Amino acid sequence: MFGSDPSDPLRRIREATAELAGEDWSTWTGHGRTQRLVELLALIERLRAAAIARVGEWDARLDWAGEGAVSPRACLADQAPVTRLEASRLVAMGRLCRRHGATGAALASGEVTCAHLEVLAPMIRHREQEYAANEETLLDAARELSADGFAVAARYWRSAADDAVGEPTGRRHQEARNLHVRVTLQGMGAVEGDLDADTTALLLEALELAAPPDRGEGAELPRTLAQRRHDGLADICRAFLDRAGAGGRPAAAVHLVMDRETACGHPPIDPRRIRCELDHVGPVPFDTARRLACDCAVARVIMGASSELLDLGRSRRLVTGALRRALEIRDRGCVWPGCDRPAAWCDVHHLVPWEHGGPTNVENCCLLCRRHHVLCHEGGWTLRRHHDGTYQAIEPSPDVMHRHRRRRPRARPIAA
Repeated sequence: MFGSDPSDPLRRIREATAELAGEDWSTWTGHGRTQRLVELLALIERLRAAAIARVGEWDARLDWAGEGAVSPRACLADQAPVTRLEASRLVAMGRLCRRHGATGAALASGEVTCAHLEVLAPMIRHREQEYAANEETLLDAARELSADGFAVAARYWRSAADDAVGEPTGRRHQEARNLHVRVTLQGMGAVEGDLDADTTALLLEALELAAPPDRGEGAELPRTLAQRRHDGLADICRAFLDRAGAGGRPAAAVHLVMDRETACGHPPIDPRRIRCELDHVGPVPFDTARRLACDCAVARVIMGASSELLDLGRSRRLVTGALRRALEIRDRGCVWPGCDRPAAWCDVHHLVPWEHGGPTNVENCCLLCRRHHVLCHEGGWTLRRHHDGTYQAIEPSPDVMHRHRRRRPRARPIAA
């Protein structure tokens, strides 16, 4: 409708944009190109400011609902070339300008920028009344400060506003603190979360001390800041675990499980038979595994033709480290039907009690979390292992039918 109207300003902007894209900068001076780029960015700023104002009006009229969308953010993300995050920011800034006239006027006149509004929009959420009372003061600060400088001032205002209404920012930060570590499909770890202020300061200082800037000597290129922080975090974790190990806990270790063929550079064709994984992480690249194997302690686990772990050849009351590790490889965690507790939380349990002549070997032992270990001993339950690798938990009461609850067997290491 509007695209065919010669008087439509958007049509003229599109035509002018096409001309700008075709400009030949090759003969321009460096200063000329810089100035042209600054002018382009200033034009983008003005266009974005106009769009934010229109978003506020469009949102207030619920025009997005007429498009069948469930929210303005969803509508913009679906029909406009923006991400859902950018759509959320546009809606928040549009509402800010519509609900607070002085702020909208300051943006329209260019006294404040869209970057200032990006700082303000999340700050005033749930603080609308406090912002209305301090709008002119904050706008004066925005007129004088860059967006980065204004962000600092706005954070101070947010803390003061929260204190005024009895909701201290520090308390909310403590409630909102979180840290997540997930393993990506590439076998790397992704760390994300929200740290409180003092923890953030501690972390940054520790990382800087653990991995200061490289001197740049030799052929190796200096690490980036992000790479240094990564390596620093690894060193901090190792140092903590080493010190904890000196106090009686196991020394720091990274456990790698790798089948013989893969270790020799010829992984099995069937991917189900490949074992090349780290505890808590899962599958890792073969080259990473070989790097870890350059300087490590190697423990050999020999499997029988039926993929069963062979007897380690000793009978003793206390479980050895080798037997414990063999059970971790086979069971990977608590074997109780339906339980998902990891191996680190488990005890070694004798299926046939040791005091009744049960040997301390792979065949007669399994991993149980503390809760289910107590059930087997103090609770009187019986755990039975079948030839297919499944386990059956049997209740002690003779008046209740035995519950034949089976779990899917865990993957086992291949035969050597």
